Amino acid sequence: MAQPVSARIVLGLSIGLILTSGSVAAHEPWLLTPQEVQTLSLQSVPELFRSPGLLLVFALFATLTVFAAVLAGQLLRPTEDRIFRRLSDRSRDWGPLCLRLGLGTTVGMNALGGLPRHGTETWSAPTLFVPDMQLTLIPGWDWLALPALITSVLLVLGLGTRLAALGILGLVGLGSCLFSIDFIAYYGFHFAAPAFLLLHVGSGALSLDRLLPPSLPPLLPSAPVLVWSLVQVAMGATFAAIAVLVKFLQPTLLIAILEHGDMWFFGLPLPVVALIMMAIELMAGVLLALGQLIRPISLLLLCAFSFFAISLQETPLLHGNLYGVFLFFLLHGGAPVDLFQRPQTTLVEAQGI
Repeated sequence: MAQPVSARIVLGLSIGLILTSGSVAAHEPWLLTPQEVQTLSLQSVPELFRSPGLLLVFALFATLTVFAAVLAGQLLRPTEDRIFRRLSDRSRDWGPLCLRLGLGTTVGMNALGGLPRHGTETWSAPTLFVPDMQLTLIPGWDWLALPALITSVLLVLGLGTRLAALGILGLVGLGSCLFSIDFIAYYGFHFAAPAFLLLHVGSGALSLDRLLPPSLPPLLPSAPVLVWSLVQVAMGATFAAIAVLVKFLQPTLLIAILEHGDMWFFGLPLPVVALIMMAIELMAGVLLALGQLIRPISLLLLCAFSFFAISLQETPLLHGNLYGVFLFFLLHGGAPVDLFQRPQTTLVEAQGI
């Protein structure tokens, strides 16, 4: 099913907004000290990132790769749907569960100070959503850790899920005001998107909501395609923006992370590895925003998150919200249909014919 015109307009506006929103931070500062970040930001960019000829060739190759991937994805789509049919049938239960657990765990661990940035003692500094948003840096706002923690517990339990999702959206807006508008450009969408999706799909399996009367109706129940498109655009465009504004314009940070991890990439120079990683993240973001290759990209990113978490000896809980979203995408696939509403009984079934 093709995306409606409204979704295409939202896509264009969202990408334009994010790409013009100014400098944004990436998760590199979580693993580097502030002094290292400042020093690396002043270093000259590797020659590979400043050569117009090489970048043009690389861009053309990346573009051809995207077109080939989309074509292959369309040809293999029937096979993909057949392989994932059983998982897709359970996505209305398991998908929201993944969203709740991933989002709730990461928000709660940050609120407790369990996911500090590099150089900060664990459990000593509560943060809002991500390690470099320490609430102690904003005088008088350290109490915000408590509502964040309560919201996370409600999400994990599946108790008042849609109200808790509204709470996450409120905290995203408040965090943007307290820290900087850059928060919404990078971190915000990665937390707002799963919360927005939970407002539509509800709590799923293993939730206490099933024992209680509904607290809120589904968000836009008559427009599931719009909800799906907004979430895909938010996630994909944010990845694309970070790839350009951080990994391309500030590659020294990523190269330093690769050096710290002492990773081996088949003997390739680290600037080349950094450029390839930037291109993969950019292409993945664009394809996600366009609603293409949702399952393959989700699987790729889930493997990438896990690989780097192991290599850099960081906890996967730093990206629990992203694990939740991409497990949801992996289960659901890319079709803009509402798989989360129980099918209505047809007239023939109702009459027992």
